[in-house]
Amino acid sequence: MVDANEETRVSTIKEEFHVVMHCPRCGHVVDAWPEEVPVADTSTERASDGEATIEIELDCKTCAESFSATIRAHLGGWEVFLTDDPSQTGTFEHFDYHYDEWIDELEPELHPRGIFDASMQEWRLMLNNISDDRYVSAGNRMLLVQLFSILEAYLSDAVVNLAHGDQKVVAAIIKWHPELKGANVSLARVAAEPDLARNIVVAQLRKMQFHRFEFVNGMLRAAIGHHLLPGEKAARDLVLKSTRLRHACVHGNGRDQDGKYVAEVTPQYLSVLADHFSDIVTRLAFRIDEGGEKRQASGLESLFRDPFDQRPGPDAASPAPAARP
Repeated sequence: MVDANEETRVSTIKEEFHVVMHCPRCGHVVDAWPEEVPVADTSTERASDGEATIEIELDCKTCAESFSATIRAHLGGWEVFLTDDPSQTGTFEHFDYHYDEWIDELEPELHPRGIFDASMQEWRLMLNNISDDRYVSAGNRMLLVQLFSILEAYLSDAVVNLAHGDQKVVAAIIKWHPELKGANVSLARVAAEPDLARNIVVAQLRKMQFHRFEFVNGMLRAAIGHHLLPGEKAARDLVLKSTRLRHACVHGNGRDQDGKYVAEVTPQYLSVLADHFSDIVTRLAFRIDEGGEKRQASGLESLFRDPFDQRPGPDAASPAPAARP
């Protein structure tokens, strides 16, 4: 609820704000994460003239009391207090996420396969040095998580590279992706940003969790006609189940949702899984290189073709044979 007595400038930016108050009725802690906060006007001659306020509603889960708090913005930041009793102040926390904007400006990694191979070589050295035959070994769990990180880094860089280099891949991902296929943008923005579609896809890819193998498999199948997962059922099942083991190691310190230690994470299991991950990368890298060679050949063919030559290009479908009389 915006204070109607003051001209309030509201900001919705890449930040989060946390308000912590004590319930005026029972005294228990109540918090809220407001989506909007006031912004002080720095153009005024007097600092007090630039202050702005809004009111937010908080609900106490202990006693079901609802009450209003006022957030005031001034040149020094923000403060919060009970609207009915300004002497009762709370805590206002500001979390600034602008520091990670550099990620959006990164150029795609040019040699993801080489980085993957080098990382895997180091990982296998660690497997020999720190793995333990005990299935509850913290070293084994660490190795599993690191193995996933190496694969996910390759997949992310490889797919981002695809989107950067091929407009057809961008179009296919947009058509397939559940969060992109229904997106609406203005013509003015399209005109102002020639690479808008590519940039939106790349930003979405950089937010993806690439250990969602079935999701990535579907996206690559739509984008370049490639199946990421192994063709053999036993190998495919092992790879898919590994994501559950990863979840138990990352979020449960080695225990599954039933509280039981995952017994599969042994040195032998890690070695077999690493072989499957390497095979996934080898097949995808070959498919990407193959597609790149075809795009390059098609481009050279178009570049040197006689403009008066009416024969179909290399990507054109062959005409059906004429029927015999």
